Amino acid sequence: MSVLAGSLVVGCLVIPLYASQASSLGQFASVFGVALVVACSSLLIGGLLGFLFGIPRTLQQEASQATQQNRKDQPQETNYAVNTNLEQISDWLTKILVGVGLTQVSTLPAALREYADFVGTGLGNFLNSGVFSIALLLFFLINGFLISYLWTRLHLAGALRQADASSRLAAVETKLDIIDIDAKAWSSVQRLLNPAPGSIPPSQEEINAIIAPATSNMKAQIFWAAQQVRSENWQNLEGKPKMERTIPIFRALIASDTEGVYHANHGQLGFALKDQRNPNWVEAQAELTEAIKLRGNWQTSGWLPHYEFVRAICRINLDEAFKNGKQSDEKTRLAINSDLEVAFSDSRVKELAQNEPEIKKWMELNGVTTPRRSAR
Repeated sequence: MSVLAGSLVVGCLVIPLYASQASSLGQFASVFGVALVVACSSLLIGGLLGFLFGIPRTLQQEASQATQQNRKDQPQETNYAVNTNLEQISDWLTKILVGVGLTQVSTLPAALREYADFVGTGLGNFLNSGVFSIALLLFFLINGFLISYLWTRLHLAGALRQADASSRLAAVETKLDIIDIDAKAWSSVQRLLNPAPGSIPPSQEEINAIIAPATSNMKAQIFWAAQQVRSENWQNLEGKPKMERTIPIFRALIASDTEGVYHANHGQLGFALKDQRNPNWVEAQAELTEAIKLRGNWQTSGWLPHYEFVRAICRINLDEAFKNGKQSDEKTRLAINSDLEVAFSDSRVKELAQNEPEIKKWMELNGVTTPRRSAR
């Protein structure tokens, strides 16, 4: 490369020497300018040709059928291959140039003479202008080709490999970060559900911050773990303290669901608030109402109407008339009837509702045998 760079310097020094035979300063400037433009143009054309011929090829090996067969049962991943459009264009152009050059090689002498006559006028039209114009063209064209070709072969391939390696490293680091975030979230949830003796539980803000960046798969895993703990411990008094530890987890899952997609988070939180040792009927009702809103019609969504069933219990316990052994007012009665009507529309939930002491007592107080919105 240093030899070629030195030859370029020599070529540039020859141009003013050639132009020095001009008879005036104006002619010198004109000849020098034309020669410099021809030299730069030849250098750029040669550089472009050298780049096209020197572009490295990407070796892409397809997976064997045996490997593909082994991966059939594995989760599918989206992979991205290197964009080889430039390589393909380079391959096509080099083949075209070589082919056209071989077929037109017989016309090359005549073309060079025409070129020399055309450029020679701009080079002062001296006796040696034709020879100099051809020498100028070939010298800088070949130099540009060799410099660009060698640089492309020596440096471009390494630069591309380094870029690919950096990209792969960044992808690996991103995956490791995601794994670390998920592991931290899962570990924190497990410590919350199964705390060590004397440990201080994290605040709601801390739990929110830990669960929020976790992946959707990890959030689903956290949800099912908390849901299992809640469903296994809500009925017996000894298990209620453990069940109550799921409440901040469901709150964190709700906080991370910024688009309001998952109704089950609200539903499970409503169940837990209703079943804790000191039931929070107001918030439980609000969470179940939000769950019903997000879920939509239970028959089309595929979920049983448990939300309406439990919300009816919340509304009954919030009814002051019920606490005093009296009939509910019209508004409260219609709201509870509406929930019970939906709950009774499924035989499985209906059986649960009919065996619920508070619902049975409320229906007796209000003279309701079959829940209907129009019941009076």
